[in-house]
Amino acid sequence: MNQRWIRSAVLCIMMLVPCAHPATARLSESKFVPFSKMVGSAADDKVHLHRIKKGDTLYRIAHQNDIDLESLMQKNDMDNDTILEIGATIMVPTRPLGAVHIVAPGETMAGLAQSYEMNLVDIMAVNQDKNPLALEIGDCLIIPPASKEEESAGITPSRGAKLPGNLAWPITGTISSHYGNRKSGFHHGLDIANETGTPIRAAEAGKVSFAGSRPVYGRTVIIDHPDGKQTLYAHAQSICVAKGDKVDRGECIAYVGVSGVTTGPHLHFEVRVNNKTRDPLIYLR
Repeated sequence: MNQRWIRSAVLCIMMLVPCAHPATARLSESKFVPFSKMVGSAADDKVHLHRIKKGDTLYRIAHQNDIDLESLMQKNDMDNDTILEIGATIMVPTRPLGAVHIVAPGETMAGLAQSYEMNLVDIMAVNQDKNPLALEIGDCLIIPPASKEEESAGITPSRGAKLPGNLAWPITGTISSHYGNRKSGFHHGLDIANETGTPIRAAEAGKVSFAGSRPVYGRTVIIDHPDGKQTLYAHAQSICVAKGDKVDRGECIAYVGVSGVTTGPHLHFEVRVNNKTRDPLIYLR
């Protein structure tokens, strides 16, 4: 009788544990750090080994494996000064992890699903503790990685053109101001705060069409990309490229600063299509 009671009690506890500790509770307790403070399950820790060969860079390895650079560097305890040795092996995550998004005024779950080009149901499924119709400012939402089915369901780009959502984050940091209306007027880009001197990296390969100072923007770099888009990087402390330079995706082009009109060190990042600014979150991975 006692053994039967014990088995029943153990079974009840096993059924209650998932409810008491839902996967959606595993959130970072810090400010929003886009795609660097990752949320994952044990399955996310699966890796494969990559042997370094001539010509390999961390950026190239991350791009070839469709993962973000920060995850690759964190997995191998690397930093920007790490030197890759030919023949050495590194661990590569088998798939991209999720991200944490902190809710800003006016944002809705449906709007975020559209911005990240995701299915609303998928976001709701991993944020069951949030009311999708009444998000609170400061709420942390898990943004899950797109499934293979979602990736293949999109329109196939012609002649190698890339769909929205393919730009790499130029820096990590706290999003201090989103694209759109604000009290001081319309904000044409995305502000990402970080420490002065933080490397700013090209969101995609392209050709530098401007590198210098502009009113309000301060020290600025503009890159023209093969698909017709432009990306703009403003308020830099210093610039390490020149007009006409060809840059690779992930290449350092400047450093975070406070040049121009700004209240603190951050990157002002813009995406322009046909000379019109667009919400960068639509294009960032």
